[in-house]
Amino acid sequence: MSQEAFEIHCGYLPGLIGRVAELHGRYYAAAWGVGASFEIMMARDLCDFVERYDAERDIVLSALVGDVVIGSISILGEIDGADCAQLRFFLVDPNYHGRGAGRALLQGALEWCRERGYKRIFLWTVENLPRSRKMYEDAGFRVTERFTDDRYSAPLECLRMEYAG
Repeated sequence: MSQEAFEIHCGYLPGLIGRVAELHGRYYAAAWGVGASFEIMMARDLCDFVERYDAERDIVLSALVGDVVIGSISILGEIDGADCAQLRFFLVDPNYHGRGAGRALLQGALEWCRERGYKRIFLWTVENLPRSRKMYEDAGFRVTERFTDDRYSAPLECLRMEYAG
């Protein structure tokens, strides 16, 4: 495991869309066996987010080691009302797990939401990611909905978690 320090960057960076899609594609292919359809969907959703990006209502944070993106998180604001935001595109390169980048990204995103007055924050994740789920629960998220989704080349049990912190 690399020991380089990471820094958090706010805002778009050249190459971010491709890197975040790559991280998701590789991670979920290894974890769940999902294929190109998942990576394509992720890239499209990320492109849509960047196209509609408004720094007053949305944020993207990246964890960097040097100039390499090792993780990222985004908040899509004003979803289902002015006081509601969705956490999206959150992943840290597995080579950097356990170093604090994920917690730093999540805490930075939640702090930003509080500063902007978002009272309701939700995310979608999948069952059987115990480390991710624990991090979300430790931050104050609770499961509010679940269903099976087969859009990702493999059926996954999806969880909606809402911030109750």
